Amino acid sequence: MNTPRWWSEVVDGVTEFQREHPGNLPGAVFAAETRADGPLVAAVGDGWSAGSICNIGSMTKTFTATAVLLALAEADRLDVESPVAEFPGMEIYRGDPVKRRIRVRHLLQHTTGMPVFLATEEAPPVLSGAELVGPTVPWIGSPGYTNEPIPVEGRFVPSRLLNLDQVSEHIMRTYPLRHEPGADYTYSSANYVVAGRLVERLTGKSPNVFLAEKLFRPLGMRDSFFVAQPTGDTRIDEDVTAEQRARIAGVSLITRDGKWPPEVAPGPDGGWDILRRNWRFVYPDGGMYTTAADLLTFLRAVRDDGVHEGEQVLPPEVVKLMVTDHGFGHTMAFGYRRSTTPYGQGPGTLDHLGNIMTYFWCDPRDGDPLHGVFLSQRLANAIVNNNMVDGMRAIFRGFVPLVSKGAR
Repeated sequence: MNTPRWWSEVVDGVTEFQREHPGNLPGAVFAAETRADGPLVAAVGDGWSAGSICNIGSMTKTFTATAVLLALAEADRLDVESPVAEFPGMEIYRGDPVKRRIRVRHLLQHTTGMPVFLATEEAPPVLSGAELVGPTVPWIGSPGYTNEPIPVEGRFVPSRLLNLDQVSEHIMRTYPLRHEPGADYTYSSANYVVAGRLVERLTGKSPNVFLAEKLFRPLGMRDSFFVAQPTGDTRIDEDVTAEQRARIAGVSLITRDGKWPPEVAPGPDGGWDILRRNWRFVYPDGGMYTTAADLLTFLRAVRDDGVHEGEQVLPPEVVKLMVTDHGFGHTMAFGYRRSTTPYGQGPGTLDHLGNIMTYFWCDPRDGDPLHGVFLSQRLANAIVNNNMVDGMRAIFRGFVPLVSKGAR
């Protein structure tokens, strides 16, 4: 298939942006697909290629939500209105008169009332009077990101060294609710840590193992995984090769003040550890690795009602829940846009952004849906001196408009 002219213009445009703003966009891999033109993938920047594997940050939530829906369907309990406390291992919520009203839908839509980031001094008084081991920061809210200290047998241990069961139980017991479940939308990664626990309790498998069996392998998403380095726990570890680890893209520190983001706990070498060495926490809210090509494969399956190469990989009822607008911005599997955006995505578009400057979308245009993927690896400030907008310029002022205009 010949490369369409519009895609060549997209590649030229992103290349020019990267040439003019190398400090803002050190490198990226990007992709688009229509039925007419098929999958198209390109890369810019030293060391980047079409096969670069990236951490997709909060876009991981799309896949954890998919895992929850698949697990519910497998258990013949596909009802997102079910109270979370009704499921095995989730009884922690039963003893709280408000938390017991949290439903599965509330977890997946960020409507439980759990906070985004919470200063440690605002948190319940569990972070004093015990020994702390390892690095941490003065915020809680995303244990994999902040390395939140969690009490275990009389001392506080960084969450990255603990398993999902331990971290999720801590969140369920201690995180306060800002509002009544279902009353409002408050984006909170903690919802998806609890959702990951639900997958484990429904299936008896870690979310990464369950997704590998039910989604990644059936779709041929060979470069998609949650755990890059062996943890020593066979219930968690994945078969990631040295060749795949070598393709994991480096993360650039690009902050407004040039300093390490204060909400992010550094790794053992003082920076962001792209391989997450010594972690046991699976990180269901922000830790998935994948490629642009694998993401296009997933979007294609969603577009085709769960069918991949003639096989029904995703049950139709699961796909329907993923893509139907349920209100509150619909984050059950993707964000939902009700109208055309200034960047070119049309009404009904499903999309998700990752805090490390990653993005994908599915515009259901009549006749020929448009999919797009942009993966950079840019660690920015999120709380203090927030400059995520600077990082998103390459995506929303460059790539997305070029694709939306060109692929008509």
